[in-house]
Amino acid sequence: MAALDFRGRPPGSKQRRQLLALVAAALDAGWVEQDLKTYLDLGGAAVNSAAAVYAHRLGAGELPDPAAFREAARRPLEGTDAVVDGWMQLAGRSGPHRPYQDSWRRLEEEGRNGSRPQGWETVPHCGDPDCDEITRRRDVISSDGLPTATLCQRCHPAMKF
Repeated sequence: MAALDFRGRPPGSKQRRQLLALVAAALDAGWVEQDLKTYLDLGGAAVNSAAAVYAHRLGAGELPDPAAFREAARRPLEGTDAVVDGWMQLAGRSGPHRPYQDSWRRLEEEGRNGSRPQGWETVPHCGDPDCDEITRRRDVISSDGLPTATLCQRCHPAMKF
């Protein structure tokens, strides 16, 4: 259990007991610690609850036969699996690249601090009284009935393609 990466969110006492029981059952079924650690490795996956993912993977319907897992780990990848693995390794070397997430994060930050959006000088303000000339955002009522600031469809630079 100490070898598992809980991504900064350690399991509660109930989850911990469940995981200990599942790991013990896997070891009793013939798994060795290193193979189990390899099987449970989350890699770079973004997960909300690592403990829940581990519990799922260790479940009776998910945990493969230990001998079959060892054999598959020894066999070289072929075809599409080899191509995808090569691309994943290449992507891993270049570091995290999330252009869409980075762009939306930048837009959210601009809105929070009330600054002008990037490229504001290239798009004239629409002149609508509901649109803030600085942030190029307008308040609208969302589906839950609460006001929310959204990008102006007519003059926010991010909305001009």
